[in-house]
Amino acid sequence: MKVILTFINHSREKMKKKFYHLILYSILVTFSSETYSENLEKEITVTASKLINNSMTGSSTVILSKNDIQKYPGASLPEIISKVPGISFKDLYGTTGFGSYQTIDLRGFADTSSSNTLILLNGHKLSNIDLSDADLVNIPVNSIERIEIIKGNSASVLYGGNATAGAINIITNQLPGTEDYYQASTTFGSFGQFEGFVSGTKSLENISVTGNSNYIVTDGYRRNNALRQKTGNLEFNFNINPKHTLHFNLAAHDRYIELPGDVPVRSFSEGPLNGLDGFSIDPRSTDTPRDFATNYGQKIFINSSYMPNNNLEIINDASYRFTKSQGFFFDEFSSHTDADIYVSSYNPKAKFRFKKFGLTFENISGLDLNYTYYRSDRMSNNIGFAAGRGAATTNVYKFSDTNLGLYYNFETELNSLNKIGLGARFQGNWLKATDFVGPATGANRANSDSLTYDPQYSYHLGYERSLEDYGNIFARLGRSFTYPNVDQRVGQSAWNVNSDFKLRTQTSNDFEIGHKFQNNDLNITNSFYYMILRAEIYYDNVDFLNKNLEPSKRYGFESSVNYTLNKYVNFNNSFAFTKAKMRSGNYKGNEIPGVPSLTNTLELNLNLIDNFTLSTELFYRSTARMINDTINFQPKIPEYYLVNIGLKGKIKNTRVSLLANNILNKSYYNYAVSGNTHNAYNVYPLPEFNIFFKLSQDF
Repeated sequence: MKVILTFINHSREKMKKKFYHLILYSILVTFSSETYSENLEKEITVTASKLINNSMTGSSTVILSKNDIQKYPGASLPEIISKVPGISFKDLYGTTGFGSYQTIDLRGFADTSSSNTLILLNGHKLSNIDLSDADLVNIPVNSIERIEIIKGNSASVLYGGNATAGAINIITNQLPGTEDYYQASTTFGSFGQFEGFVSGTKSLENISVTGNSNYIVTDGYRRNNALRQKTGNLEFNFNINPKHTLHFNLAAHDRYIELPGDVPVRSFSEGPLNGLDGFSIDPRSTDTPRDFATNYGQKIFINSSYMPNNNLEIINDASYRFTKSQGFFFDEFSSHTDADIYVSSYNPKAKFRFKKFGLTFENISGLDLNYTYYRSDRMSNNIGFAAGRGAATTNVYKFSDTNLGLYYNFETELNSLNKIGLGARFQGNWLKATDFVGPATGANRANSDSLTYDPQYSYHLGYERSLEDYGNIFARLGRSFTYPNVDQRVGQSAWNVNSDFKLRTQTSNDFEIGHKFQNNDLNITNSFYYMILRAEIYYDNVDFLNKNLEPSKRYGFESSVNYTLNKYVNFNNSFAFTKAKMRSGNYKGNEIPGVPSLTNTLELNLNLIDNFTLSTELFYRSTARMINDTINFQPKIPEYYLVNIGLKGKIKNTRVSLLANNILNKSYYNYAVSGNTHNAYNVYPLPEFNIFFKLSQDF
């Protein structure tokens, strides 16, 4: 209890010191038990948390292997993940291959996807307390071992809030005892793109050290679209003894990106802007030729594992993450935003087996304790291009968020054909929020709120039945919750502030049923889901405020097919049908903006000669409502299809790959923001034909 009390300290400086004490405590707890179990069946070598998989019986779960990830040279991490049915991504600025300002959207949440899809790195949360996306661009694709995806809200039992659509866990761990491994790679491509990556692993019997560094530079597809980024990552893995492991991960990044903004499209009835169609005239143009942003961050992840016998594993996870983001915007209302986010977490859990009633139960139980401090200074001088670092502060938002969750999940095989899973989580949230207006001229506290304890729960009930030679069927029921984030509570501009911070917590109830079949040549997964949300959080462009929707719904069908005809030919097809609609209220029956009804990716792989594969990909995305178009009165974002071709191969220790995207040179966009006048909106054009070449050398 003392640990919890000291952890929940709302002073930032004190919190940082206490958290370092907490990290030390977690390590000591793991190594405090030195008594070996006498009834050990055999000697155990702990290499990772492998006693029980973090899967959910009855859920639609996908694992992307290292080979799956490396199939797409030059592609960003969101682009790779979007190959999975039901996952798409929005792209604002087209920094192809690097994922800057790309957001993963799982099962149709569009502009709120960052709040409803939980992103994790080695089990540690990367999702933020504001609307900013998890910094996937900071994770070098070459460093990823695999990606675990749990679709649907059942993931909320294991990971807590913000998992309404599901959870994506990116695994990068390099384990001791493996061979030394060194790699260097370079990528060259369109729009002045260059990426340099170096990585090395030194492994001894009980220890391994892995380091990698990544440098990215590109001019971008559009004007004022450049990106400059440096990342560094260092991992230490220790097998202290056959029962104990310890893992450290230190990472930092520094990013500069230019912001080209949107391209306006106007109707023929708007006076001086009569007939302006920036997208058709020049899709590479910029409406904000001077805007830019910077982002700097550091991460510390610690994991320790103690496995006294074959039936018990005790895991301690602790992490600290700091991110500083700045944005500079030069227009008639020139402004500067400065946001700091500090996240500390302590997540102990136990994985264990026991027998009861003639059945073997596999269990996961744990505690999540998370603290976030957020401060955003928003400055504006409203004097045109003179704005910048010297602008007067108009608003200071301060938030301190603490949540405590307890969860338990078990799985058991009733017999050789039937398996069930059941889990539940209980979580409380405490939030302190203040908004200071005009501190530069007198620090007037406009809004202040200390929100009361907000208890929430999630559950998962899953079932799987083997059909023997015909695969297996699966089904689940689940409930999840998502707390409103900072930007949703206060708005996103200095002059647009909610009157209070009391948006209701969003909840979701899900049902899903599906079928899986696999043999040597054919792998098929089909699933149907239905989701009912209450108090869904959205932005109302009529009132210029974030609000809670009346009940809304989402339902869809997802299908993936992988077929190997022979050693030369392989087919992949990923299909998703998604419907997102309002169920009641003023917008009853309307489509939720930003969600395409259909997406499909068809891929043909030809093994031409030994170690060389030619891939052709056809991607289709249907129409979608523009962001903010809740009344459904604007034209839809047009449908589009893309054809991409890739060639990859390996000669001894050298890998080469070539990727050509959008070879038909289509003009398109997948993100547009509605205006308040019909046929007046803003679009974010994406790259036409582009090409990338990657060379990688193993040592």
